[in-house]
Amino acid sequence: MWVLFAVSASLFWGLTYVFNEQVYAKISIFTSLSITSLVIAIITFFISLSLGTLRLDLVALTSSKTLFFYFIGGIVALLIAEIFIGFSIIAKSATLAGLVEISYPIFIALFSYILFKNNVTTPTIIGGIIIFLGIFVIYFFNK
Repeated sequence: MWVLFAVSASLFWGLTYVFNEQVYAKISIFTSLSITSLVIAIITFFISLSLGTLRLDLVALTSSKTLFFYFIGGIVALLIAEIFIGFSIIAKSATLAGLVEISYPIFIALFSYILFKNNVTTPTIIGGIIIFLGIFVIYFFNK
């Protein structure tokens, strides 16, 4: 089931990039992200409230400094990533920005190792090299 969820997320990320390319041509990245974030916050607030997870999750966040730090780190990283991908889409295209941005699994492996000492296997390293070769090909032929 996790593969279906992951592929579905990929499908919707792709759709997001294509829509955002059109939106960013008319309004600023910051306005778009502000409105989008507000709408997402309202919707997900009511979903978590109706599921009964909001209070429990707030207790978990306030009772663990480590969890709170990870939570804030995730917010900051998401904000910076959204801004950078927006600028990349504006500078080139959603297609090319997305194809290069897909290198993020390399950084997942790297940060997992640096922050949590998770193992990085030889297949992961080989896959990372292949991804970077793909980025080189995309960049070289789309200057």
